[in-house]
Amino acid sequence: MIVCNTRILNSPRTGVGRYTTELLKRLPTVRTVRPPALLKTFLGHAWEQAVLPLHSRGNLLWSPAGTGPIGVGNQVITVHDIAPLEYPEGYSPAFRHWYEFLWRRLLPRVRAIITVSEFNKRRLVERLHLSPETIYVTHLGVDHSYFYPRTRDDADAVRRKHALPQKFVLFVGSLSARKNIRRLIEAWRTCRHADAHLVLAGGVGAIGLAGGELPDLPPRTIVIGRIDDADLPALFSAATLFVYPSVYEGFGLPPLEAMACGTPCLVSNLTSIPEVAGPAARQVDAYDVAELTRALDELLSDADLLQRMRDAGLNHVKRFTWDSTALRTHEILQRFTDESDRALAFSAR
Repeated sequence: MIVCNTRILNSPRTGVGRYTTELLKRLPTVRTVRPPALLKTFLGHAWEQAVLPLHSRGNLLWSPAGTGPIGVGNQVITVHDIAPLEYPEGYSPAFRHWYEFLWRRLLPRVRAIITVSEFNKRRLVERLHLSPETIYVTHLGVDHSYFYPRTRDDADAVRRKHALPQKFVLFVGSLSARKNIRRLIEAWRTCRHADAHLVLAGGVGAIGLAGGELPDLPPRTIVIGRIDDADLPALFSAATLFVYPSVYEGFGLPPLEAMACGTPCLVSNLTSIPEVAGPAARQVDAYDVAELTRALDELLSDADLLQRMRDAGLNHVKRFTWDSTALRTHEILQRFTDESDRALAFSAR
């Protein structure tokens, strides 16, 4: 049997939580184990290390959120990125030290590692000296029954709900250091388009200032905070352009969700993002504020180019589905379940 560690579902919904939820919908034979909702942060880690092994004994454990019990070797773990090691300025010292301690002890002894991009596989091999033969890549997917171009009425409704203008550039994600919000704001400060606004949707994270505060915002910038999942497709559909200038991603799901809603994308050319967004998105050097400004100006000035990008994005995103991610994941998990069963049968002779 496969037992899934679902501790991540006690946290606010993120891309990792969405991955876990979408795959479990498609893997009905997997048994889930979850700590009490009150056990978060330190207590959640303690439960994972001390209690979870008791629930998974005799079964293959799948930990889909990058953490798992060090004492369980019969485990497959999904590692979405190793950003705490590679982009340390975005995390507290305690957070960084814990993940470095955990990964260096856990990852070499598990049965297999699933990761979400070829970029991340390379970084796991180079940074943590893991064998590439133990690492399997499964790209993430998009729920095309949910993320699709919404009607003008739907778009107008989400505009009214969040008091948004007709023409806006949208960012969706945590407002954290590695999402490169500071440079995006600086680029917007000099953008020429007085008829457009920049809309930042997401929770404020540690972006380098005390308290995680945003820098001074230029005119025509709107911060709307966390967005309900129910509003996301209409919000993407309402946007003139989606911008994602992150400097570090293990995968980067929001650009694909935006493409699925028919929104052109301007993205960083760093880490996994070119692998995921492909030629359907405009790519820029996210460290170059002037280049980011020029791209914003150009795209907002060219309706024909935006339409070509919209069509290219809708075609590109078709190859990313949760069904294919789940199928590949099931094949990997089943392989190691079968090997465990054969080993147990042999030892019982």
